[in-house]
Amino acid sequence: MLSQPTFGDHSLSQSFYQTLINRFHDTLSFSTQTLLGECSFGIAPNSQGVKTFFIIAPSLSVAEKLFQDIDSLKNRVVSLMGGVGQIGICVNPLTNQSETSTQNEMTVEKSRNCNSQSKEFLPQYMMCKIFPIDLSSEDLD
Repeated sequence: MLSQPTFGDHSLSQSFYQTLINRFHDTLSFSTQTLLGECSFGIAPNSQGVKTFFIIAPSLSVAEKLFQDIDSLKNRVVSLMGGVGQIGICVNPLTNQSETSTQNEMTVEKSRNCNSQSKEFLPQYMMCKIFPIDLSSEDLD
């Protein structure tokens, strides 16, 4: 009989993705690292099965600044996250309109913890801009 693992698949996946995101974050410019420090992250397939790396910005201004650095973000995703075919930079506008700055700071802290759920996070109102990644130029040697 096989022994039971001391952790479930969920905790292993969470640990893997947290390490991956930390490595992604740590290799970018300081200004981009600062912007990403305010964001939440996720990876999910779209309806065609293409894996998407989501960056959820706390405000439209942060998202717009990330748009300006999209080439650097794409390069890091290609080098670290094989098989991810697009980046989605998203923002949830209702969260920002209804929060005071103190509430916003608390939400930013919560967003850094993968297990926390903010009650103001309303995904049905999220806006997202998708940036495809050209996987044909990946070095497959």
